Amino acid sequence: MRKAFTLIELLVVIAIIAILAAILFPVFAQAKAAAKKTQGMNNVKQLALGSQMYLGDYDDTYGIATPLFPSSINWAWDRFIPLESLLLPSTPPATADAIRTFFYNAVQPYIKNTALYLDPAGIERTPLPAGAFAQAGITTIPIGAQPVTYTYNGLLQSMNASGVTNPAALIVWWPGQGKRSLKGAGYASPQLICTNPAASCRYVAARAGCGANNGETSFYTTNASGLGRDMHNRTNVYAYADGHAKARRIGVYEDNKLQDPRSDPFAYYLGQEVDRFRPGGARFWDVNYCHGYLFRPDIDFQNWDTPLVAP
Repeated sequence: MRKAFTLIELLVVIAIIAILAAILFPVFAQAKAAAKKTQGMNNVKQLALGSQMYLGDYDDTYGIATPLFPSSINWAWDRFIPLESLLLPSTPPATADAIRTFFYNAVQPYIKNTALYLDPAGIERTPLPAGAFAQAGITTIPIGAQPVTYTYNGLLQSMNASGVTNPAALIVWWPGQGKRSLKGAGYASPQLICTNPAASCRYVAARAGCGANNGETSFYTTNASGLGRDMHNRTNVYAYADGHAKARRIGVYEDNKLQDPRSDPFAYYLGQEVDRFRPGGARFWDVNYCHGYLFRPDIDFQNWDTPLVAP
C-alpha cells in the first residue's frame, strides 16, 4: 500500500494553518505598529534634546517658526518653509539666511539628521501647492527631498525659556498635520499671525478682544490631506519643553467626536467643527479665541483663564 494523506486530513491541516494565521497576523500587525510608535517616540525625543541644546547656545531663546523674508518684506506666517538642503546657489544671501533661521534648519547642528522629522506613520504628500517656496526662489522640489511630518509650536518663536510656565506640559514638537508629510518643507502649527514687518513677531498672551497686532492671535493647520490624524493606534507622539517625550491619546475616538481643547491638540478630525463650548466653531481656541490652549506657554495647564461651560 502507498501511504498518503486523505482529503480529510489535508483539510484539517489547512484549517489549522488558517486558524493560526488568523491568530498570529493581528499580533504581527500590532508588533509592527508598536515598533513604529517606538521609533516615533525616539524621533521626537531627539528633537526635544536638540531643542534643549539649541537653547543652551542661544541664551535660552527658542528659534524662529515664522521667518521674515526680505524678498516679500513680510513675515512668512502662512507659508511652507524649505529645509536648508533645498537652497540653490542662486538663492539671494538674505533669503538664504532667513531660511537658515527657521527652527527646523537652526536645530540641525544639534540633531544632525533630517530623517528625524519624518514619523514612521507619515505619508509623503506631493506635490506641494504651486508657488509653495516662491519666497525662497525655489520652483521645483528635487527627487528624494526629505519628507517632514512633525510641526513646531510656533507660539514659542523668539521666546525666552523662562517665559514657559510649565515646561513639562508644553508641547514643542508634534504631528500637527496628521499623517501628511510635506516633502522638503517644515511648517509650524500653531504659528503666530504676524502681518506687520516693521514690528517684532512674538507671542502676546490671550486676552479678551485680542486683535490683529503681531502675535496676538495664532493660526493652525487643519489639513491632513485626507490621510488621517491617528498616527499610532489611537495615540500620537509629542515632545515637551522640558526635554521629555511621550505618547498621548487623541480624541478622534471619543464619543460623538467632541473634543475638549484643554486636552486634545487637534481642532477637528473629520471636517466636523462641532464645539461643545462654541457651537459652529473649531475646538482649538482658548475662551478668547486667540491661541490654542495646549500650546500657550504662559499657562500652567491646571488653571484655565475662564472655566469653560459644559453643554
